[in-house]
Amino acid sequence: MTAQEKFLSKRQRYQPISLPQSFSDEQMVKDWTLSESDREEIGKYRKNFRLFIAIQICSVRLYGRFLNQVHDLSPHIVNYLGQQLALPPSLAIDVPQRKATYTDHRQNILKHLGFQKFDGAIQEKLETWLEQQARLGLLPEELFQKAEHYLLDQRILLPGPSVLERLIIHICSNVHQQLFETVFQDLSPELRESIDQLLKVPEGEQRSYFQQLKAYPPAATISSLQSYLKRYTTVADTGIDNFEGRMLTPAFLEYLFKQAKRYSAKDLKRFADHKRYALMVCFLLETRKVLLDQLVTMHDQYLMNMCRKAKHLHEQRHRELRKRQKKAVDIVLDANTYLLDWPSDQPILKTDFWQLVDEDKFRNSLEDLRAFKQLEERGYGDLLLARYPSLRKYFAEFIKLPFAAEHGNDSLIQAIELVRKLDAGDIKKLPKTAPEGFIPRELRRALKNQAGQFNRNAWEMGLALAIKDALRSGDLYLPQSKQHVSFWDLMLSETRWQEIRTASFEELQQPQKHEVKAVLPQQFHDAVAQAKEKFPFDDFAEIQDGKLKLKRYDKIAVPPAVGYDLN
Repeated sequence: MTAQEKFLSKRQRYQPISLPQSFSDEQMVKDWTLSESDREEIGKYRKNFRLFIAIQICSVRLYGRFLNQVHDLSPHIVNYLGQQLALPPSLAIDVPQRKATYTDHRQNILKHLGFQKFDGAIQEKLETWLEQQARLGLLPEELFQKAEHYLLDQRILLPGPSVLERLIIHICSNVHQQLFETVFQDLSPELRESIDQLLKVPEGEQRSYFQQLKAYPPAATISSLQSYLKRYTTVADTGIDNFEGRMLTPAFLEYLFKQAKRYSAKDLKRFADHKRYALMVCFLLETRKVLLDQLVTMHDQYLMNMCRKAKHLHEQRHRELRKRQKKAVDIVLDANTYLLDWPSDQPILKTDFWQLVDEDKFRNSLEDLRAFKQLEERGYGDLLLARYPSLRKYFAEFIKLPFAAEHGNDSLIQAIELVRKLDAGDIKKLPKTAPEGFIPRELRRALKNQAGQFNRNAWEMGLALAIKDALRSGDLYLPQSKQHVSFWDLMLSETRWQEIRTASFEELQQPQKHEVKAVLPQQFHDAVAQAKEKFPFDDFAEIQDGKLKLKRYDKIAVPPAVGYDLN
């Protein structure tokens, strides 16, 4: 078992029992209540060890393992166990120091609970069960949890987590071996050759292309967008789109993808052909999804950053021109007042007018007013259009991604096809019938010239912004991505729903519709019987006159030594 194949976390491996930090009284009573036979068994031990034995009995019954860190158990649970055993409150738990005593206690507890130790015969039985479950498509993490439940149901003391981990990895390797061979047989020679090239280090480079594909994207810039568009093109050119992979479930595909990411190109080359190519196929299938999601995110971030900078510059210019515009309005108003007050029987000459109004100030004021009007009407749009050349550096490749649209958004797909035709040279200019409903208000004034022809820069900038918004809302999607897929792909078909519905009743251990009337009363009577058995040991609730009465926890007793007379 290599480090890359391990799936347990350090906490799971070295702290197999996760003690509850917060729990309800009901949960505590359910998990830590001692039966009559438990109390009889505990009564056979020395009084100072009884609390320790009670903890271990509940731990084995609940977790299938002995609790080593008994002092980490909640004092609330410890006190509850002590109350059932009529022991005085204690913050310390006595643990046997002699190894022989400690071992004897464990053997007696297992015998009392009817548990067996995990031995060779049980391991063989477990291996057979694990292989059956692995063939159903269960992954190691899920197998680990199910194996623990399986052993606990069989009243078998659970082995160490590392033992189970090694066993599951061994079983999964054998089962997956057959799947790898099936995948290998379905690969075309061209796809195998492309995979080999990805694992090689090109001349002048320090890392293979496989290693580069595992890197997380940097900030959204033109160069990073161009780089990741190139990576997507490289993955698509391998021919991975032609591989169907029907035998690979989404969960298993993601599992093998994560496994492949843990290895280096050098490690993968040491594997047998069928395993290497199968891992790389899963890596490419998932990487294609991841790259599409990353490209959508980077496109969104780039446009948001571009719009933010343009809006900031627009507001800055607006503040500057607004101050000049106020002065310009006063000057123009004064000039108009002179004109209106001029005697009607006297001709007005420029020389006379310029004697009343400063010509330079007047002309500058008119320029300021025109500039302010221009800024108000289309200033933000012009600032966006000034960034169109930068946008085109990556947008020409971005538009080639395999977009699809939900019903009612065909205009976006038509617009995307028009840009592709323009870039390919199939058409020279935008037709007058090109869709324009998605163009934002800020770009409307620059959208068409006086002849009614489209300004491609404004139209394409509006399309880029519309694609960003449509990808956010789900109106536009990428079928091959992971996150930006069609909403209806996330829904279950009627056939699939019936399959899952039938399996869910069995998995959740719930009765079928025709069995509910018979099963629910039985479950109720079982719950009542269990409550009757445990109720006498609950000092929080009691039945008085046929009614349930709850009480608060007693306040901390005040010793007489520190008491005082309130009177």
